[in-house]
Amino acid sequence: MTAAPEPKPRARYAAKRDAIMTAATKVFVEQGMSGFTLAAVAKRMDLHPVSLTYYFKRKEDLAAAVLRDTIDRFAAMLDQAEARSAPGDRLTTFIAAYFETRRRIAVGEEGPLAPFSEVYLIEGDQKQPVIDAFETLYVRIGRLLKSEDMPWVGAPRRQGVARLIVNLLTWSDSWLIGYAPADYARVAARLADVLVGGLAAPGRAWPRMPLLDLAEPVAENDEITRDRFLVAATRLINREGYRGASVDKISAELNVTKGSFYHHNSDKDELAVACFERTFGLIDRARREAASAGSGWEQLWLAVVSLGMHQAEGGGGRILRNHALAAVPIAMRRRMLLRFQQIANSFGGVIADGIADGSIRPVDPMLAAYASMVIFNACLPLEPHRSPPSTEGVIEEYLRPALLGVFVK
Repeated sequence: MTAAPEPKPRARYAAKRDAIMTAATKVFVEQGMSGFTLAAVAKRMDLHPVSLTYYFKRKEDLAAAVLRDTIDRFAAMLDQAEARSAPGDRLTTFIAAYFETRRRIAVGEEGPLAPFSEVYLIEGDQKQPVIDAFETLYVRIGRLLKSEDMPWVGAPRRQGVARLIVNLLTWSDSWLIGYAPADYARVAARLADVLVGGLAAPGRAWPRMPLLDLAEPVAENDEITRDRFLVAATRLINREGYRGASVDKISAELNVTKGSFYHHNSDKDELAVACFERTFGLIDRARREAASAGSGWEQLWLAVVSLGMHQAEGGGGRILRNHALAAVPIAMRRRMLLRFQQIANSFGGVIADGIADGSIRPVDPMLAAYASMVIFNACLPLEPHRSPPSTEGVIEEYLRPALLGVFVK
């Protein structure tokens, strides 16, 4: 028998580099940017860290390569979508391409995707090129909706919907495990149906009722309270991720000493759990108070729009973004994901009731529930660079198309 030929040096190099990239992406997913080191990647591969420097001189180089790989794969999905002529077909094709990639990952045909939650925390001389490439994705996703036949789908709407789509796709990490890979194509089609067709049944008007006041009172003096730690920690975790929000940074956010931090909090993990519980409490409160609004559509509308505007305005402190779960310790993450799933089940029940009473069109209740939660969670001021940020147009340019269909006039 003739022995198989030895792989050529270039092929061996490429295979080893691919193995390093796969291991590095898993470390990135589990530990975030602050826990990402060459040593951590080498440990996962049972190698000495020095052996990695032949391929990547610094951890910043490897982190940038991991993010660029995921960005490039998203760009390839967009290439497929942009080949379609109609905006609805482009959007549906992009979502289908994403879940096909996730299917291939699930069955071992592709390596994992890196999360985008900490892309702005990358360091080194590759920071700006990575950020530029990432922001280009948002522009391209927004352009999927552009059409001369629908001039009302302007830049603010495209910007908001692009953010919604990215958050919806990437947050699927938290619930997609509940579906078999063979069902991912159906998941994609039904999520696209929710985005394009909206949730309201035909003929249902956009409600005109007062929103819920979800803002919590803030101390009127300079007293440092537990609530102020919760608000500050939530703001910092949203901005820098769980691992990036250190005790020092949280203390600096309030201009207090570490001693003051430990006077009000046991440790960072305990404070982070309290931030999650505060978020869950706000969402539960909105859903309970909206329960008397009338039809299932009106209940869903009141809860989602009230939470969305609370998130956009930031009064009394925003809720934790979905990406805050990235790099949270595994045991804590499991507990938080269970609570997120319980809340999603509650929203799914509201949607199922709305389908039954005829106020919500027939959709997959659970997938529509996941979409509804991302709608309010991803809500940001439309002009975040203004000081103070402007929420003008958030309902008309983001929340209304998110709930009625992204192409609604």
